[in-house]
Amino acid sequence: SGSIQLWRMDIDGSNLRLLTSGPGFAGDCSRSDQWVLYTTFGAGGFSIWKVSIDGGEPVQVINKYAAIPSVSPDGQFIACYDVDEATRGTKIGIFSIDGGDPVKEFDLIQTAGSGSPAVRWMPDGRSIAYIATQGGVSNIWLQPIDGGPPKQMTDFKSDRIYWFDISRDGKQLALSRGPQTNDVVLMKDFR
Repeated sequence: SGSIQLWRMDIDGSNLRLLTSGPGFAGDCSRSDQWVLYTTFGAGGFSIWKVSIDGGEPVQVINKYAAIPSVSPDGQFIACYDVDEATRGTKIGIFSIDGGDPVKEFDLIQTAGSGSPAVRWMPDGRSIAYIATQGGVSNIWLQPIDGGPPKQMTDFKSDRIYWFDISRDGKQLALSRGPQTNDVVLMKDFR
């Protein structure tokens, strides 16, 4: 369709089913596996919606600038990046699975910058993991839900982390990381 969309398929790659008719990315399933929460982009910016695991009419869940939903282990909350309306700064917001205003918001050490880096609940539901990049080096940090100070989870000395996930038992971490290369290209004499 020329747009990023969410699809569903069986583990063997069969039974493909389109879930979103418009843009959709960064999906996470509700713990009941009946809904897929996802990010879309429209005239108002990024927002979080949900659609049935079988497809159908999407429903907006968070009515503010928000992206990259992660459903809590108990299925009651969504963690995501959201924009504080007063400061316009990006924070981690905790919302009810039914939407509404944030229940809690946390400042970030520093976001990973380009792209849409993951936000993930730790399996015990007591903290949120996210990517912070300082001096060109990314690490994963944990923000306790009780409001304590963030704690560094990884200790990489080089490269950027582009995406990560944590196993449901919390014993394994999968991530993609590597150098970031930027070039400046001068183009001239167009016709």
